[in-house]
Amino acid sequence: MKPIVNGCGVHGRIVGSYEDAGGRERDYSAQDPRLLLWVHDAFTDAFLGAHEIWGGPILGGPDAYVREWAASGRLLGVEHPPESVAELREQLVGFAGELKPDARVREIVGFLRGIRLPGEAGVVCPLLFAGAVASLAPEVRLLLGLRRPWWPAITANRLLFVVLKRYFGRVSPREQAALDRIARQPAPPELIFRTPVREVV
Repeated sequence: MKPIVNGCGVHGRIVGSYEDAGGRERDYSAQDPRLLLWVHDAFTDAFLGAHEIWGGPILGGPDAYVREWAASGRLLGVEHPPESVAELREQLVGFAGELKPDARVREIVGFLRGIRLPGEAGVVCPLLFAGAVASLAPEVRLLLGLRRPWWPAITANRLLFVVLKRYFGRVSPREQAALDRIARQPAPPELIFRTPVREVV
């Protein structure tokens, strides 16, 4: 819990201004409730969409996935995070009128498109970018100034992930490190399963 509190303290110092879709100058803070909700919803939608395309079955279904993100969002100060896919979609539609493409958006998209790593990873990065673009909803691609690749980028990435799983194993090094950290932590009392005591008649 302490890292979360410390992280929120850092976010409190992030302030600035921006021009909204209506051309009005607005101040913002990383602790603004609506901005926090937007970031939470965008991340939830992105990870859910990627999992539905490239991941396996979701335990409990997509609504359970959104509820788990809601629990983590509340720890970070998000107010009223969505608890279902329908609620998530409704909130995202509510943000649509506030979004607009501008020079900052183009700069970030250009940065992500231009990432080149040395060696074999340099070949993989453009493929991952194309897959990410193909996975976006058409209205999001339009907002970002992107076009869906003409070639089957989603299928190509699916094949890439199969190769990577065979090479690295089904659990990535980072995921394994996280699992190891969790295993070293004592479980909270509310998560410890207790054997029910049987009454002796």
